[in-house]
Amino acid sequence: MIKELYKFWNIQTHNIHGNEFTGYEPVYDQLEKLDKPAFNKDPEGTIDKVFDIYRSINLVPIIYFTEKGLINSIKDFKSISYNAVKDCKISLGNNRGQSLSRFLFPNMMTAEPKGRGSNSLKDRFYNDVKLKRAIRICYEMREGHKLSYPTAIRRALELVTGENIQNFKPQNARSIAEHLCPVLWGNIYDYSAGYGGRLLGISCSNMNYNYIGLDPNTETIKYLNYFNNLLDEAVGARGTIIQNVSEEYQPTDIDLAFSSPPYFNLEKYCDESTQCMIKYKTLTEWFNGYVEPTIERIYKSLNKDGIFATNIADYKTYGNKEFKVIEDWLSLSKRIGFKHVSTIKMMLNTRPGIGNKKLSGREKWEGVYVFTK
Repeated sequence: MIKELYKFWNIQTHNIHGNEFTGYEPVYDQLEKLDKPAFNKDPEGTIDKVFDIYRSINLVPIIYFTEKGLINSIKDFKSISYNAVKDCKISLGNNRGQSLSRFLFPNMMTAEPKGRGSNSLKDRFYNDVKLKRAIRICYEMREGHKLSYPTAIRRALELVTGENIQNFKPQNARSIAEHLCPVLWGNIYDYSAGYGGRLLGISCSNMNYNYIGLDPNTETIKYLNYFNNLLDEAVGARGTIIQNVSEEYQPTDIDLAFSSPPYFNLEKYCDESTQCMIKYKTLTEWFNGYVEPTIERIYKSLNKDGIFATNIADYKTYGNKEFKVIEDWLSLSKRIGFKHVSTIKMMLNTRPGIGNKKLSGREKWEGVYVFTK
């Protein structure tokens, strides 16, 4: 599998500099010299020089791994501290583990946000105009050193057009699972496994959970199985990965059902007929065909004291059309028999350039809505 991943990312032997690498290590000294004073003196010239450096290597600016590096990174993730749920809130800072999914799930980097087409992170990097815009963001919106290093460029590319495929933070997943399911060897059902964030976080918990992950996407399942094998080798945790749709699959003996389900038309992951964006043409169809049967099957699967939790949000698509999801999801869950008992707030960062005064008295967060039978 590592060879397949290297082929996708166009990693050659000369790009590998250690067990974790970006491929840009030989040009770090050049990027270091192109600092903020250099930009202030010659903005356009500096942008052009940074652009030429990135095009000379032409690798998407993420962290890459050898197989040994993947194993070591998983071990480090398991042992590192993280922010737990406190007063129904997870504070900022639970960012470890994201680099693993960026590398291991290349289809996350090619998926299309909001159906716009050719707007994935990979597409943006290979678009000269968008890459130069990202380089400008690095200098105009940030201070400090290493302004144009790969991690900074990747973050800036995420700001270009402002729409990105999001992976659930593994450390948040671990925190939520341990908060909602304080049961050794508890059975946790992830009804939309996605790009491995919950698989990593839950599998690395010291609670020794039994993780059951479901996803319909053929390519995603392939990478989930590889990630699952790595977790087994690194920390002795092997979950169960199932290719199916949650509106048809019936789990059993579940202590916690927890996921971040796909929105009706927010993100295009692939062209398979199982995808929500393809199966359901309206929000009503999505609720009737996907949400309702999924929640009904979860209700049947939960043990007596089992918990159902879902990470959802109202959202806008390209063109600013707004879709209200939360209220209808809560109402439907109650009608099926669940009781909404709490909401965990996962705190979010604000974009650079937004003044603190504008955010005075406000919190930016996304909710995990928690239910009991």
